[in-house]
Amino acid sequence: MNSEGEKKMDRVMRLAEIATVLGICVRSVRRMIDRGELPPCVRIGRAVGLMQSEIEAYLKRMREQRTVR
Repeated sequence: MNSEGEKKMDRVMRLAEIATVLGICVRSVRRMIDRGELPPCVRIGRAVGLMQSEIEAYLKRMREQRTVR
């Protein structure tokens, strides 16, 4: 259904979901945010998380760093 030029819908991923994707605990995700490795959290009501595109960009950077070494 999506045309090639149409942009994918971005969504907020909660910290627990991010932790699962990265294979770490939620506390480690919070530490990465505090150290600046991940961008600051987005708050929607009581929910806290990061945009899916930001997590995908982080994973892409990690893959690129791994292949450069």
